[in-house]
Amino acid sequence: MTSKATIGRRDVLGAALGGTLGALFPAAPFQGAARAAGSDAAPLSFQLSWIKSIQYGGYFAAIEQGFFKKHGVDPTFNPGGPNVDAVANVASGLSPIGDRITGPLVLAREKGFPIKIIATVFQKSPTAIMSPAGKPIRAVRELAGKTIASPLSSRPILLNLLRDAGVDPRSVTIVPASPDPTGLVSGQLDAYIGYSTNQGVMLQTRGFEIVALNVHDLGVPETAGTIYAREDFLKDNRDLTVRFLRGAIEGWRWALERPETTAKLMVEKYGSPGLNYDAQLAEIRASTSHIMARVGTEKLLSIDLDQFATVIDQYRRAEIVKSDLKATDLCDPSFIDAALAA
Repeated sequence: MTSKATIGRRDVLGAALGGTLGALFPAAPFQGAARAAGSDAAPLSFQLSWIKSIQYGGYFAAIEQGFFKKHGVDPTFNPGGPNVDAVANVASGLSPIGDRITGPLVLAREKGFPIKIIATVFQKSPTAIMSPAGKPIRAVRELAGKTIASPLSSRPILLNLLRDAGVDPRSVTIVPASPDPTGLVSGQLDAYIGYSTNQGVMLQTRGFEIVALNVHDLGVPETAGTIYAREDFLKDNRDLTVRFLRGAIEGWRWALERPETTAKLMVEKYGSPGLNYDAQLAEIRASTSHIMARVGTEKLLSIDLDQFATVIDQYRRAEIVKSDLKATDLCDPSFIDAALAA
């Protein structure tokens, strides 16, 4: 059942962080913060926010090519998905490090969770408002009177975009977004918020053409694949963290230079069952410009504090961030700076 959406600050915070994060809870012992007996590589547990697929291709390329091993790290990448609260798993210490889009990390830090962003894979988020090419939405103001599917984590972005465009959010029917955007094909939806590199590619490989409005181009410079960790882990494991990032940088550089081989690795060896080679190849090709935006291949995974300050300001304008949270409270670029300097 659809309805005109009115979204409050408490609703967004609760949805983005998950019901398990009502209060801070003690961390479990960190998984893999010390070198295993008889091993030259230190184990490290990394919580992915989504299933194992090409959007993580650089990490698995680093495993395949021995880049992590070269730097003395033996990472385990735990799959995420729609039923996994990735931020909760990191906040609790089940995995000391993970990845997520920016928004939920801003909200977690606003609530006092002891996490820091230390790097980001997608310098330009592939999050986009997608619509059918046959009935395109080419400007945010055209969403008035329309039905759009949005993940809860993207609703603050949507609300700000609507307000900036002079659109009353109550005039837009906002429904939850499933990972599969077929509602656009059936005509149930006028628009869908998701990754142009994922859901957008999925639609296009099925022969359904879309128009995509990237939120970054609309003035919301979010990142994706954003790497974060618990502060206490970072304090006690600086060298391990920097070594992990060095391996990740090399893996991502290798993967972007060899998209066909990386797609094959994900389909045949490292990815979740059922991945399609053509779709994986199309996704990594579409992702390259987002990963290399602003930084090229020389500064992969780097952090732009001004970019994060703008994102925080967006959430403050939406009255979700009410503290004096600063980009330096949310991010610590020293880890990726050290990794890139090696």
